[in-house]
Amino acid sequence: MKQEKLEAKVREIFEREDFKIEKGKAVKPGTVLTLGVYSSEKYSEEDVDLSKDRVFVDEGLDVDGAYVIEEDREYDLPSFELIGDIAVVNDLSGRGREDVVEAILAHHDVKTILLKASGLSGEFRVGEYEKLYGNETETIHKEHGKKLKVDPTQVYYSERFSTERKRVADQISGGENVLVMFAGVGPFAVLAAEKAQVVAVEKNVKACKYLKENVKLNGFEDRIQTKCGDVEDVVPGLEEGFDRVVMPLPESALEFLDLALEVCNKGAVIHLYAFVENRDFESIEFRMDEVFSEKDLNYEILDRVRCGYKSPSEDRYCFDIKVS
Repeated sequence: MKQEKLEAKVREIFEREDFKIEKGKAVKPGTVLTLGVYSSEKYSEEDVDLSKDRVFVDEGLDVDGAYVIEEDREYDLPSFELIGDIAVVNDLSGRGREDVVEAILAHHDVKTILLKASGLSGEFRVGEYEKLYGNETETIHKEHGKKLKVDPTQVYYSERFSTERKRVADQISGGENVLVMFAGVGPFAVLAAEKAQVVAVEKNVKACKYLKENVKLNGFEDRIQTKCGDVEDVVPGLEEGFDRVVMPLPESALEFLDLALEVCNKGAVIHLYAFVENRDFESIEFRMDEVFSEKDLNYEILDRVRCGYKSPSEDRYCFDIKVS
C-alpha cells in the first residue's frame, strides 16, 4: 500500500474518534498519542519504531504489536465482519447503503446484511442494527472447527475475538477444570471442552439459551456444565476448584476477581480482560494487588496480550495471571 494511502486510512480512524492529527501525533483534550505509520512500499520491518504509542503497518509488513491496515478489496467495502452467513457492517463511512450491499454480495454468499445503528450498550453488550439486506438474523458460525448458533441482534458475539479465544484454549492442559465466567453463547467454553471439563456461567437468558444449544451442537453435554445466572450467585455455590478461569468481560471483569479467586486451585491461571487507556496499566494492576492482598495470595502476571481495541486510545488486553 502506498504510504500516503496508509496515512489517510490512519487519519480517518482517529478522526472518527474526534482526534486531530498534528505533526505525527493524535491529539484531543487529555490525550496525546505519538503515531508511527509504515507502508511496506517504503519501509521494512527493521524500520518500524515500536516505541511510539500507536504503530500502523499494511499487510506487507509482519510486525508484532502493530495494527495492520488491510488493502482495499476490488469493491470499496466498509469495515464488516462475517458471522456465519450474516455480514455485520460497523460503519458505512460515507458509502451508500445500496453500494455496500452490492459490494458485499459480490464477494460473499450471505443471507443477511446488518448495519450497526448504535454501539454496544446495556448490561449484556447488545447493539442495535438496521437490516440492509435479508431478514433472518440467526445463523451458525464455525470457529476453529466448532459450531456456534448465534443471533447478533439478540446477544453479543464477535468473530474478531476468535484468535484470542484460540490463544487461551491452546494453553489448556488435558484434564483441567475450567471456569468460564460471562460465557455468552459459549465460544470459550466449547473450545476449552476439547481438553477440559468446563463450567460456563451466563446471566443473559437469551445468551444462555444459545449456550445450551451450542453445547449440544458440538456434542459436549458430558464436558460442559451450563449455569444460567449471575456469577455472584452461581460461583460461590460451585463445589469444585478450577485450574483455569476465563473472565471475558473487559468492562468490569476486574470487579469479580475476588470471586474468581474463591474457586481457584493452587497454581491456577486466570485470563482477565480489561480495557486499558493509553497503555496505562498502573490503575488496573494496583487494583489486582489490592484484591490478592485481601485474599492473602501472591500472583504473577505471565503476560499482557493486546487483543483488540475499543477506540484509538483504549485497547482491550488480556492479563494472564498465575495464582501462587
